[in-house]
Amino acid sequence: MLEKSIASDRENKEVASAANKLVTLASAQMSRNRQSAAVASAEKALRLSKDLSVVFGAARILIEAGRPAQAASLAEQLHSRLQKEPQAHARLIEGEILLAAGKTPDAIQKFEEARQLADTWLGRVDIGRAYLQADAFPEASSEFDAALNRRGEAAAVFLDDIPSYHYFPVVLYYLGRAQEGLKSSGAVERYRAFLDIKTGSEMDPLVEDAKRRVEILSR
Repeated sequence: MLEKSIASDRENKEVASAANKLVTLASAQMSRNRQSAAVASAEKALRLSKDLSVVFGAARILIEAGRPAQAASLAEQLHSRLQKEPQAHARLIEGEILLAAGKTPDAIQKFEEARQLADTWLGRVDIGRAYLQADAFPEASSEFDAALNRRGEAAAVFLDDIPSYHYFPVVLYYLGRAQEGLKSSGAVERYRAFLDIKTGSEMDPLVEDAKRRVEILSR
């Protein structure tokens, strides 16, 4: 569906729309372990647009693909912009690079720096992931609860007209992980809510992990 829509957008000269859909396509490809295709889609998106949503989304793909230097270069581009929003997202990219490298305390500090500039919905999710990686389950749960309560912001995380609700489902998975760490019975409910949204998803490692955790916790 995305590939057909992207082709239509490019034919109709709707460049920004095509670029954002390429980032979404890259995310879908990455979840199916098609890393080379995902990187290619992200790079195509960057050639079409330098909008915040495209740069940030592409940077995330590059980090996941093990290309932190390319992602860091995109963060530098955002640092050069005058507005607080792109500067905050530059720090989120830098924090995600640190998180992927296992430098959790440094990542948390970078995410806090981003929050000082703008208390973004994505920032709440990122710092929650960092706390989860540090086994700081109460703090992680608090951040994911905040993201859940602010779920309406997930529909337009970059404060534009580009739909972004695909960023939301993982919050339920991560909140389940945090609640599992706290020995809370609510973990299973969160995993099931995540799986309900992801019905039909194939080859997604988080889906498979959530299924496994539900099975174990339900015994």
